[in-house]
Formats: sequence, structure tokens, C-alpha cells
Amino acid sequence: MRKNICPVCGEKSLSKHFEKQILKEPFGRGKEIEIVEYRCNACGSSGDFFHENDILIEEALSILKAQSVKNILNDFSNDKKIQLSAIERVLSLPQRTLTKWKNGAVKPSAAGVALLKIIGLFPWILEVAENKFNYDIAQSIFIESAVETFMTYRIQERSTQANEASSMPSTQTDALTVVYSPPEPFIDSILSSQRVEYGIGQNNISPTA
Repeated sequence: MRKNICPVCGEKSLSKHFEKQILKEPFGRGKEIEIVEYRCNACGSSGDFFHENDILIEEALSILKAQSVKNILNDFSNDKKIQLSAIERVLSLPQRTLTKWKNGAVKPSAAGVALLKIIGLFPWILEVAENKFNYDIAQSIFIESAVETFMTYRIQERSTQANEASSMPSTQTDALTVVYSPPEPFIDSILSSQRVEYGIGQNNISPTA
């Protein structure tokens, strides 16, 4: 198809315009690309009439996915709780394959990228796998992770409130009240009993069998 002819009306009245866009990929930051748009001065139609952007977007996303894999694996290397050898043991994903993905020597499959993203978001999945995907233990691990995340959020929230209160006049700080305060000792006792009952804990994912 000739690129100077409008595919809608057939007139030779196309103008070519460029627009910058930023593509984003989880864990892969973003990449700026310049997409093309044709506009017909005769009928007013516009768009990527000749599919020039498809290849450009596909290439950019491929780069971002490779970068996301590298970033996730680098995070694993910096996190003492997640060892590549542990991933190999509990998920049967060879460490040499992970190393090749990290170095860019081999392009990971879509399933491999998805798996790494899941582990990156929910690292406790490895502990579930370590316990042979037992449903009851998995539920306990999930609850423990959720509570710990919630408690971390509460600590940060209280710190922010304290900082804000310290900058307020005394008449305003006197009016401040804590709306909800979770029973931390009670929650800690529940988590401790779960660890004892199921024999689980964050340190169970060790680098060696």
C-alpha cells in the first residue's frame, strides 16, 4: 500500500506526524518511543494506517521485559531471603538458566518472565513451594505475610502522624486521636503459634537443601 494515499478515502493528502510516548513494564521502568500518526487532510481520518508502530512497540516492550527480568534477579541477589539456589530447588528452575536470563545471554519465555514477576511481588510463594504447596500451610504463610505487611504500614503511618503532629500547634495536637490500633501482642502470639504448628518461618528458604 502506498504511504501517500489515504486508505479511507483514497486521496493523496496524507501528512505524517510524530508523538512521543512512554511505555512501562513492571520492574522494567519505562522507555520513551516516538510513534507515527498519519492524518488525511481530505477526509480527516487519522491513525497508524500502515502499522509502522507495531514493530517499534514490540521491540521496546521486548527490551523492557529483558530489563525487568534483570532488575528482579538483581533484587534477588541483594535480598538474603531469596537465593537463586532456593528457586532452583523448590521450583526446578536451573540456576544457570536464571544466570543466563540475568546476563541477557538467553531470552526468557513469557512464562518465565511471569513467574519471576510473581516471585518479585510475592516472595513468600517460595516458602509455599518449599512446603510442597500444602493448602493449610500456604494459607498460614499468606496470612503471616499479610499481617507483617499491614504492621509495617501501620508503623510507617504512625511515624508520619508523629512527624505531622510535631509540626502542629498544641491546640491541634490535643485534638488528635488514634482511630484504630491493632493489638500487636495478640497478632504476634497468633503468628508464633502458626510457626510452631506448621514449622514455618521466613528463614526456611535456605540456599541449600
